Amino acid sequence: MHIRLDLMRNAQSIPLISQARDLHHKGIIIDGVCPLLMDKKNVSWYLDGGLTVAVPTVAIREPAEHVMRTIGSWHRFISNDDRLCLICESKDIRRAKENGQMGIVFHFQGTDSIEDDLNLLDVFKKLGVGMVQLTYNVKNRVGDGACERTNDGLSIFGVELVKRYNELGIVVDGSHSGERTTLDAINQSTKPFVFSHANAKALYDSPRNITDEQMRACASTGGLVGIVGFPGFLGPNCRPTLDHFIDFIDYAVELIGPDHVGLGLDYYMGMDPIIPIEQARARYDDAVSKGRWNPDIYPPPPHHFPTSIETPRALVNLTAGLLDRGYNPDIVLKIMGGNWLRVFENVWDN
Repeated sequence: MHIRLDLMRNAQSIPLISQARDLHHKGIIIDGVCPLLMDKKNVSWYLDGGLTVAVPTVAIREPAEHVMRTIGSWHRFISNDDRLCLICESKDIRRAKENGQMGIVFHFQGTDSIEDDLNLLDVFKKLGVGMVQLTYNVKNRVGDGACERTNDGLSIFGVELVKRYNELGIVVDGSHSGERTTLDAINQSTKPFVFSHANAKALYDSPRNITDEQMRACASTGGLVGIVGFPGFLGPNCRPTLDHFIDFIDYAVELIGPDHVGLGLDYYMGMDPIIPIEQARARYDDAVSKGRWNPDIYPPPPHHFPTSIETPRALVNLTAGLLDRGYNPDIVLKIMGGNWLRVFENVWDN
């Protein structure tokens, strides 16, 4: 594993580094949103980072047929790589850990691929889709997105959608969705609700971040908030530090408790240093031109994730950083993946 542990600065560095490595290796490590895996060749970044479960984005706004092909290609990819396994039940996660494999959970960032047919959810669930977002920034048939000019609530179709999520055991994800839409969905859901990747608006007032009310409501369902590393949601500084990122974890832990905070780092197909700047800029321009991203909310690349965790390969540095901040090892294990495991158990298995 090619991992830097250069964030330590004091005489306790050596034992803390050793403790972080041991804890990271022991724990179930889950990043709840992995759009970097829209290109499967990037799987090695997560394997090197010691992840137990990665959650690739397999759909945003594509039609159902396109997504079926994407998921089919993933099934073939997983079957040809004995380092990977498909996760359909929570017991598969524990088995992956025991076998030294990395599990894959499919995630939709939006509901366009469900079209207007809830029966497609049954198909997607059978294929390994474990979590689905309500919207992606703009209004759709479910409700308003987080970057929409209006703040209307969940639609009639959206109410039925959340009900079907609960029946099938699919995690309801409020990321990228409008405030009222998410609060309505939380009220409708009978199972834990998540924001797979969203930060506290109280610390940085981006439309993509969420209010204290949303965070508390989410936690009240038994769900969690995944803290995101995308620099545009951490503040105006284009090179956030690890300490600054952990400040967002601290805020969430204090507000909603350590059982309701996880990781949704959002390493994606436009980040430095993995993706060449020319490709990153082309993807950014495409997202802006098609209305998925607003340049006032999403700054242009290069996008540098927090120092010391610039890529998934370096995630042991976050384990070390949390220990250095004073978190108990048991709490570190919850934040690094244990809380995601609990949510998956409660949604998928019950």
